[in-house]
Amino acid sequence: MTPFRLAHVTDPHFRSFEGARVGDFLGKRVVGTLNLMVNRRRSHKMDLLEAMGDDLRRERPDHLALTGDLSNVSLDGEWRAARRWIEALEAPEGTVTVIPGNHDAYVPDVVARGAFEAMFGAYQTADGGGGDGRARYPFVRLRGPVALIALNSCVATGDLGAWGEIGGAQLAALEAALTSPELGGRVRVVLLHHPPVMQKGGEERNLKDRAALAASLARAGADLVIHGHDHRDQRTSVAGPDGKPIPVIGAGSASYVGRPERRARYNVYEVEGPDRITLVTRAHDEATGAFKEVRRERLA
Repeated sequence: MTPFRLAHVTDPHFRSFEGARVGDFLGKRVVGTLNLMVNRRRSHKMDLLEAMGDDLRRERPDHLALTGDLSNVSLDGEWRAARRWIEALEAPEGTVTVIPGNHDAYVPDVVARGAFEAMFGAYQTADGGGGDGRARYPFVRLRGPVALIALNSCVATGDLGAWGEIGGAQLAALEAALTSPELGGRVRVVLLHHPPVMQKGGEERNLKDRAALAASLARAGADLVIHGHDHRDQRTSVAGPDGKPIPVIGAGSASYVGRPERRARYNVYEVEGPDRITLVTRAHDEATGAFKEVRRERLA
């Protein structure tokens, strides 16, 4: 059987001030933009995203999931740059799924307006309908042998933190979706931005209700959880029903210029069944300027 190939790209941090006005740079955006100009513009390079786009066009995965931080400070121009990049992939309709990251919920106004969802709604259409704004999450997309369950862990924190929270309504809907007969026989892949298991000290960057998420997964089960946020490869697990571990995999940033083990990368999951998933990491090679396979392993 030919495996279903699910690509996972995260934290590209597209950079563009197209259409921005002086009034857009108030509150938290002031600090975020200063950080962008001093630090992020040097550590995240747009040419690496172009090289990744070339690689994705060659690899032609069956589906692409982007798990947030498409922007730096939630500007429409940043999201338009991201959308142009997605459109340039020339992926067939319905084969790209997009969810927000904390940088896409940078200020309360964009969250209240549902600005991210308005920009990327074409990549969030749910099988069986869905709500508006934050109420549309989680949404479910059935693609071949895979069921994608997309969560939103991002809120406007109102401070300089980057923490996330899913909330009780989403968690209840998540359990209902994971146990739905419609998903029977499919490989259930949960998408979110924040790691569901604490990876760094301090709560200013972590998922506040991760214990509640773990409890939901322990009751309902899943076959794979994928996330971004920390700009590095991460691997852990949470317990599913009867204690069976559910793999939790974080991918590095799509545009990061750091050391080879963190340089721009994305993952591909070759899915043959719930217990037959192969993780492949493709990373940018500075010497050749192209992406290449740097890891291949069967998930336990």
